[in-house]
Amino acid sequence: MTADIRARSAIAASTSSSATRAVATPVPLHQRILYPSPSPHGPRPPRILHAAAHTELDPLILDLIALVCREHVLSWYSSISRDPERAFVQQVTSILVHVIQTFEVRLAHVDFVELFAVDLPALLETHVRDWDQATGKANTGHAHNFDRDNVFHLLQPHIAVTLEGTTGTGKKTTQVQVDPTYLRALVDHLLRLLLPPEDYRASTERAITREILVNFIFGNVFNRVAQPWFVYSAITKIIVARRSSAHGASDVEMPPVTTPSLPDRLLATISSIPRVFRALSTSITTLYHTAVSSPVPPHYRHQPPLTTPWISFLLVLLPSSPLLAQATHYLSLLLALFSSFITSLTFYLINDKLCTGRLVKTVLENTTQALFPNGHSPPKEPDPTEEEQETIKRNCQEAIASMLPKMAVKILVPRGGGGTGSDSRGHSLSEDDVDELSRARALARHLMRPLDSHLANVHLFVLVLDLLVGRVFPEMVVPTED
Repeated sequence: MTADIRARSAIAASTSSSATRAVATPVPLHQRILYPSPSPHGPRPPRILHAAAHTELDPLILDLIALVCREHVLSWYSSISRDPERAFVQQVTSILVHVIQTFEVRLAHVDFVELFAVDLPALLETHVRDWDQATGKANTGHAHNFDRDNVFHLLQPHIAVTLEGTTGTGKKTTQVQVDPTYLRALVDHLLRLLLPPEDYRASTERAITREILVNFIFGNVFNRVAQPWFVYSAITKIIVARRSSAHGASDVEMPPVTTPSLPDRLLATISSIPRVFRALSTSITTLYHTAVSSPVPPHYRHQPPLTTPWISFLLVLLPSSPLLAQATHYLSLLLALFSSFITSLTFYLINDKLCTGRLVKTVLENTTQALFPNGHSPPKEPDPTEEEQETIKRNCQEAIASMLPKMAVKILVPRGGGGTGSDSRGHSLSEDDVDELSRARALARHLMRPLDSHLANVHLFVLVLDLLVGRVFPEMVVPTED
């Protein structure tokens, strides 16, 4: 009998432990890598952000830090030192947490409305305008027979960007280079403002951090991410993902619907008009009161509508059209009448809808997935060949063309000659469909034109970097001399 009791106790204990393991929550990734100590009194993950969304964002930030440390710190540190408690990695994490907290405090003082509604569209407008001007002057006597990249480089001189001529395969080409001295000076100033004083005074630590940022981060951005084929591939993936999600939502099985008769349709339409107007009135009233209640600095009340810079940029980006110019003129007059409301609405959309914790969460998730698809850094893939780059460009053109509104294509692109043909899936098209598809492709090619040069993309990335640094760290901006 004693043996039976012991057997039952063992079975009960086994069942209890199995149930405990079943309901136990999994240990987070960052805790397994950065804080592996099983002791309840051991170090635990710190709180990073001061914002209310820290409960959602802190684990994502710590996961990204943990993966970076595992791939780029533990990979070499484990071979030269025995550190089972990961004290060194925890010290690195504490430094990065301090940097992120300092960066968060600075972001709280950034005027995102001026950044996204004024500065960014003005920069993009100048970039596209200079690109079109360089394209028109290239290989002419006005530009001393310089090619398009050289003319654009002369129109947008920057101390950090240089052109170097190379000779290969019987033809001379130019390659863009970003001065590493400029990047090192920039990163060194940023580290001085972000690092704790004792860590910045450590020259070895500062030099290692600086070289990692200059060579690994900025090097990949300017040498690979700025390549036209990389930008085209990223645009295609975004459009395909959005299209797939939209198709997934529309593929839900619906019950069969019988077609109503004409009198029934007229009666349903007439009866729905008051309901539609009531819903529209409620939405407009709610939007108006929400926008007006958003705090707006006084100096914005006396400026043109904040939509003006984006409208000006779109006029430069889109094909020139008399109808578009007239429509834009009348739209500008209409927006000027509601300037105060447009300003309040812009503040509401940017501060309350765009710059939110949800956006930061999406950026962190996408960054982690891109850098560590399976929890580890993917092997570096070779750059695509010229034929593969052309295929990537055509796929991007087809993706953009499929997203363009048909009415915009008809207005912006004149009607061309007809013909027969097929779409990207090989389906035969009628003459009208071919003309509509060719016009959409022509508009897509026109929109893609500023991205067709590695040099132009590098110039744009450098200017955007300068803009962001100047807004987040205004003490680094040198005032221009009048």
